[in-house]
Amino acid sequence: MIFVFDTYERGGVYLPNLVTDTSIGFRSEQWWNLAITPPYSYEFRFLRYLWQHRIKYRVENVRDINEPCVYPVNLNYFDPKIDYISLVSESAKALARQGLCTIWFYYSEGDNIHWHIDRCLREQLDQHSIPYDQFKFTIANPSAEGEFYSYFPDDELYYKYLHASGGYITKQNLDQRTRKFTCLNRVDKPFRRLFAATLVERGVTDQAYFSYTDRKYQVEYETRDSDVSQWDTWDHTVLERFAPPYRCDELADYEHNSHKLIDERFFQDAYFNVIVETHINNLFLTEKTFKPILNLQPFVIVGAPRSLRLLRELGYKTFGDYVDESYDLEDNAEQRLKLCLKAVEQIAHMSHAEHQEMQQDMAEILLYNQQHFLSDKSAKLLNLLDKISQ
Repeated sequence: MIFVFDTYERGGVYLPNLVTDTSIGFRSEQWWNLAITPPYSYEFRFLRYLWQHRIKYRVENVRDINEPCVYPVNLNYFDPKIDYISLVSESAKALARQGLCTIWFYYSEGDNIHWHIDRCLREQLDQHSIPYDQFKFTIANPSAEGEFYSYFPDDELYYKYLHASGGYITKQNLDQRTRKFTCLNRVDKPFRRLFAATLVERGVTDQAYFSYTDRKYQVEYETRDSDVSQWDTWDHTVLERFAPPYRCDELADYEHNSHKLIDERFFQDAYFNVIVETHINNLFLTEKTFKPILNLQPFVIVGAPRSLRLLRELGYKTFGDYVDESYDLEDNAEQRLKLCLKAVEQIAHMSHAEHQEMQQDMAEILLYNQQHFLSDKSAKLLNLLDKISQ
């Protein structure tokens, strides 16, 4: 496959497509800030995955090509106020109208396309006379399959890319641990706040590596998750006594956001990981889920319904024989969060002896999950490339 960029130079240096400031230096502070700066077009890291799996591809300047090619745009955030197609270079749009260039938006977030993405894209494609069959949109939400949409679990591939050379837990700890579970919360969200406040109120965080940094998003994400203030069977007074930040390490915020860092205590010295995912209703598995998988730790996912089912579809095993996973099939967000809370309390109330026996019993599953995570993903990558080339 031939990937084309507006500023590609021999030697592999290019700016992300849609970015027009050619003064930005590769890996400079401005480069890293592209992810949080309109139009939120970032380095096309999919090429790293292809390189890692030895899948051949070519990169050319869009002005030098006159054969079938792909113009990739790696979006970090979709802003409905931006006319993205207007920012695509005239060279790429001309090739797309000739049927030679596929404009490929690669979006590693898990938004619901029906909130605004689908409407905006169709309006922009029509306005700029880009044929629908010359446009593709890949997203990390599996409900978006169909037409020019495709699903791809980018965080799985990215986290593997970062740790393929090592640095993760390689031996399960079967000794007694000091904490029952790890539950790390970096960015503040209403459902996370209510869940975390309830954990603190009930005292179960005393037995955990627990954090709530209370950090706000740098860009304004429109999640349309449930309005937790309307949940009428939950004790909201816990929020009055919730006093973040709560910390369990001395790391700076930018280090909390580094997927390369692995604090062994959180995996080796706690029996379970309570993963509080990005969305409560939008099915989206992030690096938060793949961290315990890589590091030999069982988990509970506080997130969208059927998160565990999606993991199983991706080839992983979950822990329904050891902890109640009925929360995964509950569509009502309020009731699902209650079931997640019940599962966490089940973990917290187990004795250390029970946890040690359980860890011994699930050792095979933990090792299988780690090996599956680290396994070759060439077929998955080639399957997506095939969808893009259709």
